[in-house]
Amino acid sequence: MARIEVSNQEGSKEAAFVQKLLDSYFMFRYCLPREGYIQENKTTQQIQDELKPMYSVTTDEIVGYMQEHEYQPTTEQDGTVTWAIWRQA
Repeated sequence: MARIEVSNQEGSKEAAFVQKLLDSYFMFRYCLPREGYIQENKTTQQIQDELKPMYSVTTDEIVGYMQEHEYQPTTEQDGTVTWAIWRQA
């Protein structure tokens, strides 16, 4: 029984860290246009690659965060799909 409790505690700590990391990454990025902000769309993979030096965040964790914070997919001119993101210039 103790082993399960430790595992759950570690999972909770890991989830809390992923939340902090994503909150930090998106601190100056928004899901809607704002005055003085520029559009800088990214794929889930690009976000994952930028976070990798800190921690290996899964695709599901990133997508879940994006959906929870109301980021929307957008289609680029070349037909690829990215997340619509606005950041401080």
